[in-house]
Amino acid sequence: MSLVFVILFSVTQIYEMEEIVVTATRYPEVLNDVALATVVIGKDELEELRPLSFTEVLRYYAGIDVKDYGTHGAVSTIMIRGIQANGVLVLINGHPLNSISLGIADLSSINSHSIERIEIIKGPVSSLYGANALGGVMNIITTKKYEKPEIHLKAIPSTTNTDELLQTIDIFVNGGAPLGQTYVGVSGGYTSSDGYRHNSDLMHYHLQGRFGYEHKKFEIISSLVYDGKEYGLPGPEPLIDSLHGVPQFGDSTVTSLFDQQDDLIILGDLAINWHITDNLDWNNTFFADRKRMDFHTMYAGWLADSIIEDFDYLTHTLGLNSIMTLDINDSKVVIGIDGHYDTLTTTKNSEQTGDTVWHASSYNIGAWFEFKKKFNTVTFIPSLRFDKNSEFGNFISPQIGFIGSFIPHLLIKISAARAFRAPTFNDLYWPIYGNPNLRPEHGWSYEARFESSPLSNLFTAVSLYLRNIKDRIFWLPAEDGMWQPQNVNYITIKGLEIELHSQINEMIGFSLEGTYIDARQKNNEIVYDYYDWMADTSLMLIEEIKRDAAFTPKFTVSSTVNFRLPYESSLSLTGTYAGERVNYYANYIDDYPNVLMDTKTLDTYFVMNAVFNKKCFKFLTLSLGVKNLLDTEYALQFGNSIEDLDYPMPGRTAFAQLTLDY
Repeated sequence: MSLVFVILFSVTQIYEMEEIVVTATRYPEVLNDVALATVVIGKDELEELRPLSFTEVLRYYAGIDVKDYGTHGAVSTIMIRGIQANGVLVLINGHPLNSISLGIADLSSINSHSIERIEIIKGPVSSLYGANALGGVMNIITTKKYEKPEIHLKAIPSTTNTDELLQTIDIFVNGGAPLGQTYVGVSGGYTSSDGYRHNSDLMHYHLQGRFGYEHKKFEIISSLVYDGKEYGLPGPEPLIDSLHGVPQFGDSTVTSLFDQQDDLIILGDLAINWHITDNLDWNNTFFADRKRMDFHTMYAGWLADSIIEDFDYLTHTLGLNSIMTLDINDSKVVIGIDGHYDTLTTTKNSEQTGDTVWHASSYNIGAWFEFKKKFNTVTFIPSLRFDKNSEFGNFISPQIGFIGSFIPHLLIKISAARAFRAPTFNDLYWPIYGNPNLRPEHGWSYEARFESSPLSNLFTAVSLYLRNIKDRIFWLPAEDGMWQPQNVNYITIKGLEIELHSQINEMIGFSLEGTYIDARQKNNEIVYDYYDWMADTSLMLIEEIKRDAAFTPKFTVSSTVNFRLPYESSLSLTGTYAGERVNYYANYIDDYPNVLMDTKTLDTYFVMNAVFNKKCFKFLTLSLGVKNLLDTEYALQFGNSIEDLDYPMPGRTAFAQLTLDY
């Protein structure tokens, strides 16, 4: 009760609902005037938490979950409100990061120290962005305008093993300066890790250059990003007992000692913005990227003790965005045109199946508009987008939003939208098994959100949402018996989110966020599979079965407490609790020819982190911390089978960070 009393009667003002965001509307807008739930993570917040990985900070927010394989450099992805990573659009400075071959964006390729700000839209926005904004959009902003010379340097050693204090080394430098009407900036990063599991070593290089020019009503901004990493893939932890021996290509702790991957990403952007009049803006962005993934694997084959395969994925994208914004009195009209052309070249070298090369390409053109009109206490926001794709045809994405303030200190936001996820290049073009007739996954979403700041130091929000997605893509045998991706599955999601943020006084800040998700999948599953070897005939039965959705925990709760201490020091404590999540594995053996579906569960977990920051001199800050303070054993990603022990997350990890800011 004493804590509640302090919160209610303190007068320290900290929460600003008038913050400007860009991602939710594709143009600068006040957060109050955005109809969808939006998360903004600023530089100061990142500095308080000192995350050792980009995905770490995302776990503290309602409705957001991550998949993480637990080792440095391995693929990590974001889920929003039960929608998988291939349905969440990830941007870097507005530049799409999602892979055209897999559909996901690998967040481990992003250097967390380069981030200035993160904006996350927790709802469908295909009416503005088109494909893959089915679950939401996350825009990672790494550029800034330099108004004075700046330089920042960070050195971060960390370890899960006290006998190896320099298990991981992370170094980052960032600097920039204004030069008349221009400004330039450069950042670079290097990460080296021996890993806490065998075959989990990492080498990661990051380099980014930025340039800006302003002249009266005209602005040019350009950036070039290079990220390269080489890392091992240890696989899930194997089960070793009387029935299960040590994996042929692994050891007692890892499934593979030989699998490796190299990733290379180059992103280039050029933005030309023209403030034509006080009411009219025209913004144009041109972007290009080159992404390469080399994957080396070794496994046991039917006719050989070992099979070596190498995959090389090379993709290129060229794109442009053009947006015109007209602001007149209490009305705003926005018109946009987007286009991009994608190509894929893949080479597979296999000792078992021989070498294979395939090429694919597609283009997409989208046109959209948004209209915003204020009527006293109500704002009406309809938007509509039309996409024409060379492979799956046309798609129309409407959305409508209402924002109302009928009583003091309460803002009501209501929205309804239709959104879609495009089939990936692997789904469409995989040799022999690809399905060029696939349609996009699509569905409607409805949300009601209530935001309130009854006191200057307190912000609360409650979100209720309902989503349905049909024509979900899943690999199943077709009529000819050949496995291929098909539009056969369906999912419904009901959710509740609660957010509370308060600066209790000048010394203590507190936040609490919770999520409840009831997700049910309706999947086509093989229930009977009989093959008569003598007659060379087979019979397979497929049924539509409802289950709890895979991968999605029903409950998550997170809390952060920040203490401002004397002598320019601070202490941050964070805790995250997540409920069980399930996955399903087909069992063809126990009741042959009936096919059972075994359920595997990842247990609930609670993870706590502690970070202490101390400003030692005018430009120097020392940070000491422990991640997973309680040494909790947990996993966020399922393994390959019902029997393995999944992908363990790191245990207790100690780190130090020395930061120079000038």
